[in-house]
Amino acid sequence: MLKQWIKRIFSLSGFTISMIVTVLMFILYVINTFNPANFLNLMDKKWVDLLMKNRGTIEHSDQVVIAAVDTKTIDRYGRWPLPRQTYATMLTSLRDHYQVSTVGFDIVFSEADNKQLQIAQKYKNDFLQKGLQNSPAGELHLEHMQNLESSLDGDQILGQELSQTPAVVLGYVFFSNEAGLEHLTDDDFFDAEDQIMPHAIFNLSGEEYLYETWIPEGVYPEMSILKIAENSHLGSFNVLNDMEDGVVRRIHSIWRFQGRYYPVLTLKMLANHLQADIEVHADEEGIRSIQVGEKELFPDANGAFAINYKGKEKTFPHYSIVDIIERTLPIEALRNKLVLVGVTEVGVLDTRITPVSETYPGVEVHASLLDNWLTGTYFRTDLGNQLFTLGLMLGFGLIIGIIVPKLNLGWGLAFVIALLAGYTVLHQYFVNVVLSWPSFVYVFLTILLCSVTVIQYMFFISDKDKRFIKKAFQTYLSPEVIHQMLENPAMLKLGGEEKELTALFSDVAGFSSISEKLTPPELVALLNIYLTEMSDIIMKYDGTVDKFEGDAIIAFFGAPLTVSDHAARGALVCLEMQSRIAQLRQQWKEEGKVELFHRIAINTGQMVVGNMGSRNRMDYTIMGNSVNLAARLEGANKMYGTELMMSEMTFAQCKDTVEGRELDQIRVVGINQPIKIYEIVSKRGELRPNQEKGFATFEQGIELYRQQEWEKAQEWFTNTLEYLPADGPANIFIQRCQQYQIQPPPSDWDGVFTASSK
Repeated sequence: MLKQWIKRIFSLSGFTISMIVTVLMFILYVINTFNPANFLNLMDKKWVDLLMKNRGTIEHSDQVVIAAVDTKTIDRYGRWPLPRQTYATMLTSLRDHYQVSTVGFDIVFSEADNKQLQIAQKYKNDFLQKGLQNSPAGELHLEHMQNLESSLDGDQILGQELSQTPAVVLGYVFFSNEAGLEHLTDDDFFDAEDQIMPHAIFNLSGEEYLYETWIPEGVYPEMSILKIAENSHLGSFNVLNDMEDGVVRRIHSIWRFQGRYYPVLTLKMLANHLQADIEVHADEEGIRSIQVGEKELFPDANGAFAINYKGKEKTFPHYSIVDIIERTLPIEALRNKLVLVGVTEVGVLDTRITPVSETYPGVEVHASLLDNWLTGTYFRTDLGNQLFTLGLMLGFGLIIGIIVPKLNLGWGLAFVIALLAGYTVLHQYFVNVVLSWPSFVYVFLTILLCSVTVIQYMFFISDKDKRFIKKAFQTYLSPEVIHQMLENPAMLKLGGEEKELTALFSDVAGFSSISEKLTPPELVALLNIYLTEMSDIIMKYDGTVDKFEGDAIIAFFGAPLTVSDHAARGALVCLEMQSRIAQLRQQWKEEGKVELFHRIAINTGQMVVGNMGSRNRMDYTIMGNSVNLAARLEGANKMYGTELMMSEMTFAQCKDTVEGRELDQIRVVGINQPIKIYEIVSKRGELRPNQEKGFATFEQGIELYRQQEWEKAQEWFTNTLEYLPADGPANIFIQRCQQYQIQPPPSDWDGVFTASSK
């Protein structure tokens, strides 16, 4: 059993190793998605924290400001909490003088502010009990006490001011468990539910799916007293810290309470600002979107938004309540703005740990979320983001599995370092520009682990065999063949084997006369360009360049790697070589250089392929009658005035890939068996109209020619020239028809043309 496992390990490839590691990282990522409180997920968050902190203050909305209960305010009004009349005066100034859009209180007025009022009431009651009001002076004093009592009822004053300022949202907080609520009665719970119910979200699409979605659950709302809150909008200002490290990275925009769904403070402020209702759309995957008027927001499936902090504390303007009340600020500083009222005074500061600061004002967390919504710059952390992470892991796993095994150790390490650095930069682009939050740690680890395991495998197992093959065969095999052998060493067979292949022969027309016109350096330069371009095309189709013989190229398809469509590949190579040399001719013509033309032929059949030669010098090559036939057909191009030719055996296997025109049936030198030959014309379905008509006319001439109807055949071949002027094959057959009319062939003539030269 142990031997079998060792054998399996040693039979793995670098690609397989990379895919195994990728799949394992896939599984780990998916598991940790459902169990987020783990080290890797925390490191992911810490990385994004670092990016946000290091980028400093970036562009943000100018519509969000903070009315701060700061040190200046406490010094001016003497104590905390501030008198309710102070907030009422501030609201008057914000509404009438500064004409703000919406005000949100990150403060809850849960207890009555009536100590001074109680003292005044007790004094008034004592005054009445003693009957001191029964005199003109007493009546005047009683009236004064009643006026004083009204001025001391801060709750009533604030409540009246709120009723005159509709664009205000009062904050409240949900208790998430019953700890500390033991003193409350059932009536307290019922009263709280009745008070909060009108402020629920009623436009719910797919409400049945919300019951299956993890949405924070409140058990009791701590709200402002009824005297203050009865005429105001309400929104919770709950903030849930990440359980791993207590950092505030996201805010849930919706809370569930007694089967209904309630917006947070900032969402209600946005709705007031846009003068629109809140709509929640859900499906089987959770919350899909939250619609506020024309603005569509996309939280994660649980309704949470990952906050894109735009800078450290005081990124958004802080204005002292003193300056607002005394109206010393420019009107434009607050006009049409969304104003969050919160505490920033050092002694009572409500601070949060955030990615950008460990002492970030809680009110500014809400300001950051409002900014994100207004500018559309919150992070997308929905299911699509998770699928994108999986796609990145798969993509890098594939890249490493495909590319790294082909590199040596040095280049492999350099490539991996480049990938890691590249993804680090790319992830910063995702966070800062795309506002997507794909995993950094899981993708980074996928790249690192895939690379390390593949490189180790290559160096200790796979590269050991490859180094041996390269050292053993580099003296007598072409680099292209060595590369294929290194990729598939098990497919290499020393010696020769017989198999069906397609052989290709090409030759430059009139090369001898061309070489006489050029100096040796010019000739070498020209040939190098030609041979490089043509061999690149052969290798593009996985062909093997056997050898160069001067200007001639010998190649074959189907070995050392077996491919079933070797005939089609050979035909496509012929067409592409023809197209490329035409482009080169145009370039040479513009440069005033010699123009080259070539002839190519391919043949398919049984051949011997393998390492052949002497003990000290071997060559990976092909031999056999099928190879010789390909060589003869290359020369036959000259006879018919064609550039590309193939045998009937090749055409039978590639006729669905290329268009071929039957030229003749010939018997070449050294091979007695006659064969049909075809011209390679174009890819399948790419014949031009004149070619279709010309080839059909030519085909009719061939039939008459074989029936020895020389005059009629000549007429059809002549008609072919109307569609294909200067057509070489048509001109050849016209000459033959004319000759046979003068001197007919023997009576046993079978229509086969016997070539007299190679």
